[in-house]
Amino acid sequence: MKIIEKFSRKQKDLLSNNNIDIEKDFDVKSLEELEDKIYNKMMNNLDRNQDFTPKALEWESILDIVVEIENNLKVN
Repeated sequence: MKIIEKFSRKQKDLLSNNNIDIEKDFDVKSLEELEDKIYNKMMNNLDRNQDFTPKALEWESILDIVVEIENNLKVN
């Protein structure tokens, strides 16, 4: 399934700038792999106190989209 249309231009740019390809076809397994990559990016952008930075929040919003897509795919 194609998921690129689910993301804003800013999110697409952030993913692209971090070498994360969202233009390919995804299945449940590849969505889980994508989720792991995005989760790691989010966690890498926490501050010293493990609080969310603005960049971590950007990653979290992308992660939310991927998880929603994955959950919908598993249900159908």
